[in-house]
Amino acid sequence: MSAMSLRPDVLSARRVLAVQPHPDDNEIGAGALIARLRDQGCDVRYVTVTDGSMGTMDPDMAPAELAGLRRREADAAASLLGVSENRHLGHRDLLDSPMPGLRAELMQEIGEFRPDFVLTCDPWLPYEAHPDHRAVGMAVAEAVSFLQFPHVPGAPKDAPAQPVVAFYGTAQPNVRIPAGPYWQRKWEAVARHQTQFPPDALIQLRAFAESMSQGEEGFFEPFKVLHPFFLHFNPAAVLA
Repeated sequence: MSAMSLRPDVLSARRVLAVQPHPDDNEIGAGALIARLRDQGCDVRYVTVTDGSMGTMDPDMAPAELAGLRRREADAAASLLGVSENRHLGHRDLLDSPMPGLRAELMQEIGEFRPDFVLTCDPWLPYEAHPDHRAVGMAVAEAVSFLQFPHVPGAPKDAPAQPVVAFYGTAQPNVRIPAGPYWQRKWEAVARHQTQFPPDALIQLRAFAESMSQGEEGFFEPFKVLHPFFLHFNPAAVLA
């Protein structure tokens, strides 16, 4: 059994659940892929775990006000990529890691939507300081791993097949998806997050991303794509 034989093509996905810690993570990590999948007819649903209410350096911005703004920004960005459903779980931003009960919530989301792929951030990114990224990525991996165990709290009664996980924001990608014409749409979607990226900040973020994501084929998005087989007791996951 080779690692390649257990690495289904993300571009073949028919249903994708994109789980983000904060309202802007899906666009930053996978905006071009999401736009491409939607244009191919793939059904994509967002799950936004936290309200993003801590994401400001303005002491006069009330967290509740920011949460409302960020929710509207997130829905506008998703819509620009062709995603019409963004389920906001409403956890407060910057929670301790792990988030109690999140694995069960995500098992229910997976059980209801029945995706063949789940997109999320890589919780094993070296030096990742944000507890929400660590907690959400790990909760997704756990939810996929335990999905078919009926006595695990939150497991759906009629469990679907375990989806493949595609981690974005990863230091160990095994797939590079050419962005092509979707690169521009990705950044148009990121620009909808105006509370996070005023014009100067957006220019800096895009310049950095482009310096890290350009190959012979042009711009690309990197992912660590893992079959559930690699998510438990499997040292080969590092090389998969």
